[in-house]
Amino acid sequence: MNVNAMSKNRADLNRCERIYRIVSAVYVLACGFYILADALLFLMSMNGDLLYLLLNGLVFKGAVLAAGFLGTYRKSNLFAGAAPLIMLFNTVLFWNADNYFDRFLGGLLGIKINAVYLVASVVLAVLTIVANAKYRYLEQQEGFPQFSEVFEQQKTGRPQYGLTFEERVEQIRKSARSDMEELSAEAPLTDDSRQSVGKMDEI
Repeated sequence: MNVNAMSKNRADLNRCERIYRIVSAVYVLACGFYILADALLFLMSMNGDLLYLLLNGLVFKGAVLAAGFLGTYRKSNLFAGAAPLIMLFNTVLFWNADNYFDRFLGGLLGIKINAVYLVASVVLAVLTIVANAKYRYLEQQEGFPQFSEVFEQQKTGRPQYGLTFEERVEQIRKSARSDMEELSAEAPLTDDSRQSVGKMDEI
């Protein structure tokens, strides 16, 4: 693969990762805020419907958050598509419910907060599925995930300056073993060596 192709693939991979980060952040901020605000409003008012607050806030928004986040984390279209479906069921089920946010936003903008969340979840799901398709394609390309020509050369070729570190260590180990074997071998005594031994005995 040439340098231009690797550069394009690296840019596409960075774009996918950026989409995953943005989508995950939106899910965490939007759903996390809704869950916390719902719980806080219930504790402050003490006159809300506990079952409604738990279902609309913790259960449904928590399920949307989990599905949307897993869609990006696992690169899964199944989880990505499940998030807007859960949000659709949530919206239909509580369309006429007395929502704390609808009291405020409905008076100002004439909208329902669950409908806004539904539209947002559809947009986020589409972004995730498109990014997943590109990511699956990039997984099959040469050089994934670094897409670096230098890295590929280091991975497939030998260094041009000589032996690798492992080969040099093995060479030193064999040389040391050979030297030890030569030192341990007994050499026969020559006449000169016998005379030297005799002189040492006389001393």
